[in-house]
Amino acid sequence: MNIIYIETLVTSLYLLYVQFSPQIGNIWWRGNHFSPLGAIEIMKYPLKESRMWSVEYWDVNYFIWIGSGLLLNLIYIKCNSNILLIN
Repeated sequence: MNIIYIETLVTSLYLLYVQFSPQIGNIWWRGNHFSPLGAIEIMKYPLKESRMWSVEYWDVNYFIWIGSGLLLNLIYIKCNSNILLIN
C-alpha cells in the first residue's frame, strides 16, 4: 500500500517539475487552458523516442522517476526491516 502513496507523490512531483521546468515548461497548462493530454503525452514520450533514455533527458523521463520511486521504496523497506531485526 505504501508504494501507491510513493508513486502518486512521484507522479505529482514529476508533473510539477515538467510544468515549471525551464527545459520544457507549460506542458499541462498552455496559454489560458488546461491540457491534461499534454502531460499524458510527455509521460508516454520515452516509449516512442529512444533519446529520452540518454542521461541528459532523465530529468524529464517519467519512467526514470517511477523507477527512482520504486528504488527509494525498496531502500526504505530494507532499512526498516534491518532496524526491526536489530531491536
